[in-house]
Amino acid sequence: MKEWTDPFNSFNSLKGLLYRKWMEGIIAGDFLPPVEASIDPVFNCNLDCIWCNSQNILKNPDINVHIMSREHLINLCRFLAEWGVKGLCFAGGGEPFMHPDLAEVTEMLGEMGADTAFLTNGTLIKDRDIEAMVKYSRWIGVSIDTGNRENYAVIKKTKPELFDEAVENLRKMVEMRNRMGSNFEISYKYLIYPDNAPFIYEAVKLAKDIGVDYVHIRPAAAENVLGSTDFHLQFPLDSINEQMQKSFELEDENFRVFGIRHKFSPSMNLKRNFTRCLAPPLLINCGPDGHVYLCVDHRGKKQFSIGKHYPDPENILTFWGGEKHRNMMKNVNLDVCPRCTFGVYNEIIEKTIIEDRMCRNFP
Repeated sequence: MKEWTDPFNSFNSLKGLLYRKWMEGIIAGDFLPPVEASIDPVFNCNLDCIWCNSQNILKNPDINVHIMSREHLINLCRFLAEWGVKGLCFAGGGEPFMHPDLAEVTEMLGEMGADTAFLTNGTLIKDRDIEAMVKYSRWIGVSIDTGNRENYAVIKKTKPELFDEAVENLRKMVEMRNRMGSNFEISYKYLIYPDNAPFIYEAVKLAKDIGVDYVHIRPAAAENVLGSTDFHLQFPLDSINEQMQKSFELEDENFRVFGIRHKFSPSMNLKRNFTRCLAPPLLINCGPDGHVYLCVDHRGKKQFSIGKHYPDPENILTFWGGEKHRNMMKNVNLDVCPRCTFGVYNEIIEKTIIEDRMCRNFP
């Protein structure tokens, strides 16, 4: 089953080849400022998705700081942009729009010339947020994960009316984006789980009707649902493939469908084609609890904190790429790691930077 009709897209992990300079720095032990910052302004959420990868945060009574102060969020983002971080994505350990100051921060970063993006469930976005994002941001991914309100209530353990609110916010974003003529990209995100698998095509039709730019579809991680990498989810693959084929037929010059398979096994479960943890320094993950975590897949886990960005963000410079940072990567036990967000980037570093399988000196 194909993943896309045009390989030049944001979901093609071969874009990792763009980061050769950063990757060579990692191998040399001379870490550059990260390409991206993943900023978690809150450790809180208004939904309770079955597959949530932040359950260890949201249900951990030992975490006592759940929101970043306005002052520190502004200082942190300003520092990261001035340090040289290329893109700042607000996402993470819950729902970022539970923080009341994202519009202000988006405007500040936009005036600084920094790229911003958002991963959200879309239910709490206000009109001011939409205006700021459409004017200044690069993209947003809204995780709706189904095509109807009834299934939405089941998989997210919430009231069906929130499905309507998320869809309406998408419509508002599309209308304002089109009116302003900005390049803000809007994505309808769909994480496949056995309980929502029958509604993929229905969701794609809805997304096209709303007017979003694309639908991003990929499988949920079994380890987030079942608590161990030893378990696999049983996906109805024939039905999924049939719906994806029909979905691709809805594409036109303004609407695209992405069904991501290359990061997963044929059964749509965990795949690992690398032997070392090398890619994390491409990104810095900052939590509202003041910690910088090794990677987004271990956010909120204090044993994976490489240092603190609170109270002074410039403290990051004292430990980024330092001995603790490098040793923590070296000692990662891949056998118990969850699905790796940067798995393909780890593979690229091993096979193109270290082993030079693509003969990089011969274009």
